[in-house]
Amino acid sequence: MKKIVLFFLALCALTVACRKTAKKTPLSYAVENLQNKPPADIYIPDAGSYTMSLLVKYLGGFHEDKVTLTISGLPADIKVVEDTIVNIPTYRADFVFKTTNAKHATYPITVTATALGSAPKTYTFNLTVTFADCASSLWGNFNGANACTARNFTYVATGVATGVANELNITNFGGYGTTTTTRVILNCNKDSLYIPAQNIGNGTNLQGSGTFTDNTMTIYYNASTTPGGFPEACNVTLTKQ
Repeated sequence: MKKIVLFFLALCALTVACRKTAKKTPLSYAVENLQNKPPADIYIPDAGSYTMSLLVKYLGGFHEDKVTLTISGLPADIKVVEDTIVNIPTYRADFVFKTTNAKHATYPITVTATALGSAPKTYTFNLTVTFADCASSLWGNFNGANACTARNFTYVATGVATGVANELNITNFGGYGTTTTTRVILNCNKDSLYIPAQNIGNGTNLQGSGTFTDNTMTIYYNASTTPGGFPEACNVTLTKQ
């Protein structure tokens, strides 16, 4: 009799256990770019490709659930190689944008992340289409105006290609002579520029920084030597003719 009771007790316990649904902690994760921030505004070329790399980081919970990333909001002239990426975190997701003569504009783009058992996460940022080589809009002649420590003057300067993307050579920068060549490096994502310390010719050494648009440059520089044999600091405005 005792054995029968024990048998039924064991059978009852097994039945109850089988009826229980295994509970698991929902997956916890974060979506970051490679600089440990949420997806941020990006700039892509009007012709070519650009890769936006995101990191889907595992934080806790059930570690075998997958996270699905989808991207939406792209205009017709911007394609993405894969608009949906699925994997188990931690993993890297590369969205590769492709363009051919895409329109210059800014678009709000959304990345949506979904995982079993948790609410979707959405990240909205701006995608801006700009020149493949942002220096190309600055090739040509400029009217220059210098406001310096001891003098103000105007002149004509010329922007030419260097053969390196997002760089520019300016002849007669600062009005220091048509034989001078000043190398300017552009940051296309921030519309900023800098002039590394250099000898531009004609006895002139200088360095500086500034901002630019498609047809203007505003620069502050320090010249340690000039053709006149003296140093000077100047604010420059260069406007495309």
